[in-house]
Amino acid sequence: MRRLKSGERSRVWADGDRIIKQVVGDQVAFEREVTALRLAEHTGVVPRVLDVDHEKRTVVLERLRSDPFGEDWVIAYARGLARLHMATGPEHAGLLPRQVVPDPVPFLRFVRAMEVEIGGAEEELVLEDSGKFDLLHGDPCPGNDMYSPRGARFVDFEGAALGDGLTEVVYLRIGFPTCATVSETPRELREAAEQAYFEERGFTAGLEDACVRWFVSGDALVQRAERDGTDHLARVVDEDWFWYSTTARGRLMFRARVVATFTETHPEMSALAARLLDRMGQVWQPQPIDTRRTHVS
Repeated sequence: MRRLKSGERSRVWADGDRIIKQVVGDQVAFEREVTALRLAEHTGVVPRVLDVDHEKRTVVLERLRSDPFGEDWVIAYARGLARLHMATGPEHAGLLPRQVVPDPVPFLRFVRAMEVEIGGAEEELVLEDSGKFDLLHGDPCPGNDMYSPRGARFVDFEGAALGDGLTEVVYLRIGFPTCATVSETPRELREAAEQAYFEERGFTAGLEDACVRWFVSGDALVQRAERDGTDHLARVVDEDWFWYSTTARGRLMFRARVVATFTETHPEMSALAARLLDRMGQVWQPQPIDTRRTHVS
């Protein structure tokens, strides 16, 4: 077997047409991944589970084909996410954790600490569980996706949950909020990808609420190992830190710029984002956001 590059949370080997993955020290994450893979097996967008050793937190998976991705990879990505999200429904309640709804209170404290007026935005920040039962990847980031003539397929489901799929298709609009790499998808490609997602699912919906949820989430400023209850929005007032491709302040300013455009659907939140963006531009010097996807091996 050949050892492959992987994150700190897992060890991965290749053995012919199989992948062997061992999750390190986190039984809950391991069980979430195996459960999600089995729930999504019929969709064709995940590797098949060939064998499982629960005691050793090890799973044997089908080895997926991985071709170089083109400039329009986001369209296949969005279609793949749609198929994944449709894998589950209310009948699967309890098999995976519910998606976490961000608490807006730390964000409002952050706004005050930045000496920015909240205005009427607080009334638009009533964030609730959507009640949906879509199968969420939990971390649909560059590096966790693979491409072939069959389209996009996904790996690494340790953060899988049940919830609202719109919060993942907006990764293309809000800049991949849980990912090491942040990039801004060109507007024409992003709109084509969002259209492909809704065509696949058979309905349309606004994506602004989902973007706002990522904007106010402090956990979306740090990698998964650091999402431990720390108030990262309080931290970012006084300090900045790099996470792979840019800084926490760079991420936050990009998200503010996106939300500031929601003048028709979220006028108060849009105005607040614009005020915050102006204030952050006065006191911070953030790193720029990539305009093309950064390759992650």
